[in-house]
Amino acid sequence: MSLWLCLRFPQLALECLAHRPEDPAVVIERQRVYAANDTAQLSGVAVGQSTATVRALLTTPELQVFERNIAKETKCLEQLEQWAYSFTPTLERCWADSLQLEVGRCLKLHGDLGELLTRLEGELKQRGFTPCLGLAPNRSAAWLLSHDANGDHMGTGTDFLKRLEPLPLRLLEGGWAGEFSASVEQLEKAGFVAFGDILKLPQPTLGRRCGQNFQTWLDGVKASSDVATQDFKPAPVFGDNLWFGFEIRNKAELRPAMQQLLNAMARFANAIQQQVMSIEWQLLRARGAADAFTVRSSVANNTAEHWFDLSCLTLEQCHLNADVEGLALQVRSFQEWNATAEDLFDDSNTRESLHNLVDRLRSRLGLQAVQQINVCDAHLPEHSQCLVQDVERHETLSTPKEQRPFWLFDEPHPVRLTNGTLHWNGPLTLLSGPERIEDNWWLEPVSRDYYIAQTQAGQPVWLFHDRRSQCWYVQGLLP
Repeated sequence: MSLWLCLRFPQLALECLAHRPEDPAVVIERQRVYAANDTAQLSGVAVGQSTATVRALLTTPELQVFERNIAKETKCLEQLEQWAYSFTPTLERCWADSLQLEVGRCLKLHGDLGELLTRLEGELKQRGFTPCLGLAPNRSAAWLLSHDANGDHMGTGTDFLKRLEPLPLRLLEGGWAGEFSASVEQLEKAGFVAFGDILKLPQPTLGRRCGQNFQTWLDGVKASSDVATQDFKPAPVFGDNLWFGFEIRNKAELRPAMQQLLNAMARFANAIQQQVMSIEWQLLRARGAADAFTVRSSVANNTAEHWFDLSCLTLEQCHLNADVEGLALQVRSFQEWNATAEDLFDDSNTRESLHNLVDRLRSRLGLQAVQQINVCDAHLPEHSQCLVQDVERHETLSTPKEQRPFWLFDEPHPVRLTNGTLHWNGPLTLLSGPERIEDNWWLEPVSRDYYIAQTQAGQPVWLFHDRRSQCWYVQGLLP
């Protein structure tokens, strides 16, 4: 049996805007109050009043008056869809202020229904939303029950019809875009004002009075199941934000919000089976431009703790130009999941990996501060290495059969030849060689014979004999 959860946000027009909840705030549309917070309502402000009435009731300078912003409401619902996708893949938008989630198939994943509802309500409260919940076997009944303030959300069986009975029929005028307004008006004139009144009517009688469309819709409300046509397909980008409702001056106060947004990002990335290479933070203000900084990882990582550590290190280097009122997190692109095989008995996970160390250093010191030696396509040793910023995923590089030094000098060090013995920091003993390397014939020919030798102290060195100048040089040290 399907189980649909409706999340309706009656204050979405206000909650999608940056406002301070302790101050009275109203949203105006066509010079009329569209929404008002609890503080404004306690002063007598009600939906439908004029702007002049609001200013007469509230003379305090803390009054916040906003014009309705439908674009922001839509953007907010899109972010909530991404957030809800980490709970269930079957969801859809309902009207302009609601989401419908099919949760019957994911209860085993989240424990039970009570745990799921507690988690959903807790996270929405942290985000600054006050949803009204409705739970029923079909979408229409779930939306209607979201208007039942005293309803029991845990009732999921056939008792949902009993919970529908006291709800007023006038709910249909707002939810179905006026499609059933004429039917509701006729029913009210006949004395039917609640759903309980029409649920008991015989179908032929109701069909003759209200039409076949209304009868078909009511049959859907009473249905014990409701199947979605297809699962939600999220866009391959992530964007989410939190408004604090107050100003923050201390960077440490941003950390709880960062952790919350990163947890949502990690759940979303795992749900779409993609990986994250870089994230962008924006320090938001109600007025004025936002400050932004980017955090990068040398390898793809979906762990919230990993990104939290790097973000905190990067944030320490940033200067807050003004007080921060909100925080936004964006991931503009994901990459395909690249799983790597690991040794079952390897204990390397107890040590910090090279990539994590590099990421931490870069976050603290800057992107240019950490580099590594990489191999170039050249025969001459002094031209075969270069410094790069990106740390390769595979740290072991393919090497020729002959042994190569782990450290090359910037310039080869001359070696003295005395009585047939090579001297560099003492006498040298040849161990193996030669290996001939010839290159650069088109410009200035180079021909060298390379040997492995050992100093008097036992240090292996890599030296060569220049066949053109007949001189000896030490070019690097061997491990």
